[in-house]
Amino acid sequence: MKRTTLRVSAATAMAAVTFGIAAPAASAGEEHHAKAPVVAAAPAKSALSAAEAEALLATPAVRAELTPEARAELRAVADGTATEAQAKGAASSAAKAFWKLVKKAGPKVVKAAKKAARKYSTFRNWVNDLKWYNPIKLAWMAAGQEAQYRIWKFVHSQTG
Repeated sequence: MKRTTLRVSAATAMAAVTFGIAAPAASAGEEHHAKAPVVAAAPAKSALSAAEAEALLATPAVRAELTPEARAELRAVADGTATEAQAKGAASSAAKAFWKLVKKAGPKVVKAAKKAARKYSTFRNWVNDLKWYNPIKLAWMAAGQEAQYRIWKFVHSQTG
């Protein structure tokens, strides 16, 4: 057999399998979709989970930069008793505390952070390249992924 004959045979077999399986699956999917009940939209997820808030409160460098109100908001999130406004305030406070840590590290670090903050991936790599004992990296690692993105957005807004 020639190579082209094998290729055509393989393509034909794949097409037959695809159409043989896809047609019944499509009609079954349409039938299921028609019977699906209407579900209300889920409530918005908090920016910080309880574990993330607890980790931020347990990090001494972050705790030192938080105001008493911010600590109370983070404690409410950690306890699971926070309102939506408190949860948003806690995420904002975490970002502000992170920026204070960056500014406290000195003008070279601020300049490097602003340069890296142009893109999220660059900023994330910059923070991850810091030494493991750096308070900036400790605060970054204590925050979860959503909070890290909010931190980046806050730092990015400071670059203007």
